[in-house]
Amino acid sequence: MIVLYKGARCLLAAAALTAAAGCQYNAKPMPVATYNIYSSYGDKLAGKYLLYVDGSALNKPIKPSDFNCSAHTYPLDVNSSFGNSVRKTMSNLVSEMEVVNTPVDRGELRARGARGIIIVRGESLDGRLRVVPGFWSAGIETEVEISASIVVDGVNGRLLGATVSGSGRGQSDAGFMCEGGSKSMTDSAEAALKQVLGRLGEALVNSDRVRTGVSR
Repeated sequence: MIVLYKGARCLLAAAALTAAAGCQYNAKPMPVATYNIYSSYGDKLAGKYLLYVDGSALNKPIKPSDFNCSAHTYPLDVNSSFGNSVRKTMSNLVSEMEVVNTPVDRGELRARGARGIIIVRGESLDGRLRVVPGFWSAGIETEVEISASIVVDGVNGRLLGATVSGSGRGQSDAGFMCEGGSKSMTDSAEAALKQVLGRLGEALVNSDRVRTGVSR
């Protein structure tokens, strides 16, 4: 999920004048979900696959791009949501899946009764937040970009290697002390993750080499 950790409470005057007294806000938790995958085939990948997921790189503090709300930080952590969503999505694409805590060498696949190992990594996370001034109140616009990679190794070699990316945008009222940025950031990250999960799944399930198990 996205976690925006809440630090010490801001003083109103200090929050307006200096970043040193800034706040960090909590965001609405982002749900773990499976996403629709567009497949050229009518069935799942046959056989057993191992799955290793690493989303540790998807963690970054986001600062506003201008002076407005500059006293605030929005730490963006998509690691947990990414990992859980990948596992749920991939489990719907293969006949049998076993989650592993560390990557498994392709030489061990036969002994484990697996056709291959799927390795999914979160590669990068970036976010932007800006305040849009209004006549009566200000708004906040955010954008989040996520990139991830997928590798599939079979018993005879590399079957798939691809990197995908997704982006999402969100809008909200700024609120009394810029707290609206947390909701906007959550909405942006959820949309970006949805794109990434869809593209990862499509790369896997539509790969002829993965389906046949024949590497180059």
